[in-house]
Amino acid sequence: MPEWTTVPLEYEAASGQSDVFVKAASPIDAASLSKTTPAPTARQAYFHEYLKRISWHLGSRSIPIFLDFNGDRRRMDKGCIGHAVAAGVLKPPVNGPDGISHVELVGSQT
Repeated sequence: MPEWTTVPLEYEAASGQSDVFVKAASPIDAASLSKTTPAPTARQAYFHEYLKRISWHLGSRSIPIFLDFNGDRRRMDKGCIGHAVAAGVLKPPVNGPDGISHVELVGSQT
């Protein structure tokens, strides 16, 4: 069962885009990240901006993948994580006992 971290934000899906934070509680295995190229899309840019906002609210570059947006529990989209790693926005995640629990922004992205 995932550990949900509350962030004082409302989740708002980007208009006309699929969710970058999905309604899922399933774990993600770091070895299963298959996106190996950056995705220069509005959806991916939206994901990167959300990561920066969450990082600022948490006061850390380490961001849990299971987030509670004021009662709306969502997990980071697996593909978005892979594209963000490929773009150099996130460090490559590592597995904990139950798969990926956190991702970390590269450098001073906050």
